[in-house]
Amino acid sequence: MKFKYPLPISIEKIINDSELKEISIGCSDSQVVRIKKDNRTFYLKIMKENKLLQEYKKLMWLSTKLPVPKIVDFIQEYGNDYLITEEMPGKMLCDEYYINNPDNALPILKDAFQYLYSVNISDCPFDVSNEYRLSLIEDNVNKGLVSDSSLTSETRKKFGTVQNLLQYLQNNRFQEELVFSYGDISLPNIIALKDKLSGFVDVGESGIADKWFDLAIKEMYSN
Repeated sequence: MKFKYPLPISIEKIINDSELKEISIGCSDSQVVRIKKDNRTFYLKIMKENKLLQEYKKLMWLSTKLPVPKIVDFIQEYGNDYLITEEMPGKMLCDEYYINNPDNALPILKDAFQYLYSVNISDCPFDVSNEYRLSLIEDNVNKGLVSDSSLTSETRKKFGTVQNLLQYLQNNRFQEELVFSYGDISLPNIIALKDKLSGFVDVGESGIADKWFDLAIKEMYSN
């Protein structure tokens, strides 16, 4: 298969004499490759430098708190990040079996949220709360990366300018019920083995956030 990025020598050694398949599911701009070798399966994810650093750090932090993939290697070379993890046993919750058997899938989804909420955030170094997100938006506005023309006509009619909209959001922040949030919860990111939760993959957007953020963002994308 063809790789979009040059490969470090150490990774070339791993994929030598292995069965490779590119995985295209999901919305990420990364290249993900499944590696089958010696009756074991791994996943290689490649992105531009520092794009996978947070995911690597979060996998390390979560390794004793949630069922997440075990890290095999993390390399920064050629201006890129390379992350190799072991395969988690089971299938994505979007697998045909679970889609056709929602009564089996729903308890797994419930367990997934309970696992997330059980994580102690007192020492969590990853903040993706509304305050953090608003600070990113403010920074982009101040840098001129967000313009009035990028607003929908309905939003411009109501707020006029990006600065007015930002001010409204800052002045009307609600009280957050902070928990450990997945940040990008979706069926492909939840792995189940038979009728039990196996674990979570793609944790790069996770961190401290409002308890209802995961549900709200999925509702937004579904409309």
